[in-house]
Amino acid sequence: MKRPPAAAVSLLFALMFGGSAFAQLSGSHSFGGSTTIAPIANAAIEEFQKANPGLQISYEALGSAAGLKALLDGEISLAGSSVEWLATDMKGAKATAIALDGLSVVVNRNIRLSTIALADLARIFHGDIVNWKELGAQDQRIVVINRDESSGSYDSFWEMVCQPTLGKRIAYTRDVIVTKENGEVAAKVASTPGSIGYVGMGFADQVIKAGGRRLMINGVADTLPNVVSKKYPLARSLFILTRGEPASGTVEKAFLDFILSPRGQAIVKSVDYIPVPKKLRQP
Repeated sequence: MKRPPAAAVSLLFALMFGGSAFAQLSGSHSFGGSTTIAPIANAAIEEFQKANPGLQISYEALGSAAGLKALLDGEISLAGSSVEWLATDMKGAKATAIALDGLSVVVNRNIRLSTIALADLARIFHGDIVNWKELGAQDQRIVVINRDESSGSYDSFWEMVCQPTLGKRIAYTRDVIVTKENGEVAAKVASTPGSIGYVGMGFADQVIKAGGRRLMINGVADTLPNVVSKKYPLARSLFILTRGEPASGTVEKAFLDFILSPRGQAIVKSVDYIPVPKKLRQP
């Protein structure tokens, strides 16, 4: 299929947003943050720039915590976050939900389990359960693959999995392999016998293609309907953070409007995330 010319794309954007002057946007802009949001951000940036030939946007996968800090320090003007921060952490920044996601629990192909209880999962990552035989599987040491502390998923996983059993204070086992991003988790789990880790749902296929497997949680699979209904225990929202309310006419406001538009939400779906239900989208 032939791609439409840039002028046609620009006209389409203008019509979609009530004639707003998207084609007048220009300059260089730095965004960054969550590695989980990177596939959404990069795909959206690519299309957004087609309508704005004079515009250059970069998205650096810093991690959610580093992204928030960079936003507040003025180093970037928009941050992706896979964690819902407290108001005291946000310091006046504004969070807008742009997608839904689930954290998929993934294991090496040799693990003979199909589901795991949430409390048992917490105890694995706390270091209390150290052998798969304790869960009725084979006699093999558990190798824990965790994210680094700058990752929003690192905080989200503790909050959703470990906090109900072990309390708010993060206290992961130190006997882990630490990884910096979802793709690295996928590669480590697929190649390390006895291993277990977690990735954003959009990255779970990387583990499957490499021969790993997903685990159900409490007998519930990480499917789109189960995430939307919150039946799946590890469902979460993904956010774009701005320094306060973005001003009309700015690149940040226009980009956020685009991601929340029908076309932007189609991009969310195209990279294997879940669009935000219309009733939950902010204007």
